Amino acid sequence: MQEPRDIAARRLSMIIEQYVEARKRRYGFVSTDQAARVIRKMLKPADPALSDRKLDDMVAALAVKNRLAVVFDRGARGPAEGTEADLNRKEPPMRAPTEAPDVAGAVDAILGTRTAPLSQTTPLSMSAVISLLRERTGTKRSDADLEGLIAKKAAVLDVHLSRNG
Repeated sequence: MQEPRDIAARRLSMIIEQYVEARKRRYGFVSTDQAARVIRKMLKPADPALSDRKLDDMVAALAVKNRLAVVFDRGARGPAEGTEADLNRKEPPMRAPTEAPDVAGAVDAILGTRTAPLSQTTPLSMSAVISLLRERTGTKRSDADLEGLIAKKAAVLDVHLSRNG
């Protein structure tokens, strides 16, 4: 015969599994705050041994296993124990992070065109490559970040860049 604690743990894991599966079908992410509010509502009476952190970890582990992004937003709206009105409140839908442009791939493409021998071409300037990169990808990364990425890629590809524009 199973212990009551084993039954409760299995029930909790099934609820989390069902929640993550439902989110996977419609969204590409799981919010820990929203998950906690829904799961705790279903776990009446609440399990006092289940901490917020442990619940977040369980939800996040299963979400990652199902290749979903996890938004750790607990505390953004207050404690997890929400009222019925909180759960039914209409809020704008959370959006999964948008796919960032392939900045590293764009750097490779820009520098890859500069593989001719040094005597035949003049070296590109760092500022020209950054401008071209911003134009192609629309990235908002800082100049220092882009400069570091470009310098690393240039070193690997043996492309010489000038510092001045």
